[in-house]
Amino acid sequence: MENSRLKSLILLSGGLDSSANLAFADYFDLPVLALTIDYGQRAASAEIRAAALFAQHYGIAHQILDLKWLGALGGSALTSSMIEVPKMDSAKLDDQKTAEATAKQVWVPNRNGLFINAAAAIAESMGAQQVIVGFNKEEAATFPDNSSQFLGVSNLSLKYSTNGRVKLACYTDMMVKNEIVQSLRNLPKKFPFEYVWSCYHGGEKMCGECESCKRFIRATSGGA
Repeated sequence: MENSRLKSLILLSGGLDSSANLAFADYFDLPVLALTIDYGQRAASAEIRAAALFAQHYGIAHQILDLKWLGALGGSALTSSMIEVPKMDSAKLDDQKTAEATAKQVWVPNRNGLFINAAAAIAESMGAQQVIVGFNKEEAATFPDNSSQFLGVSNLSLKYSTNGRVKLACYTDMMVKNEIVQSLRNLPKKFPFEYVWSCYHGGEKMCGECESCKRFIRATSGGA
């Protein structure tokens, strides 16, 4: 029933996970806003472009929030031109030590924590009942702020900080990326995979060499 669907704000980067959650929210919930964060990342323009395409495809309003001060803190290959973005060998995607080393190079301090709280404030102000994020089990192994555990503790915090008005949700936190892709292919509304920007770099085309690209390529090609 339409009136039982929760009004939802989607944190949308234009990558596979967040875009998938927009697609699932379109089916199960009532998306009212897609929020894209510009935190000074290399891929900001490409992510905003991809997110805008997804927002248009699903008929949802799109807003960009400027948090460039986060990137200005430095220390991450995602935000600093002084640090090289690590390349990833496809054969080592499931090697824990390699993935941990890559994660350390692209870590941005408290990024998801900040995003969630900013999104929750906007959601509460507009009467949205939940913030939907794009977490996944595959990357949670090296990014603790991408895990179902983080989802749970963040929800506990929001219970107090939004006076119980906003909850955090995710449709993919217990899935690996190929499972996400298969689930998207089973939705009645076609998911536009060609819009996805899962790359640490900006530009017109994804680099195909960073870890984010490699995981997307493996998932969409039917790999494990």
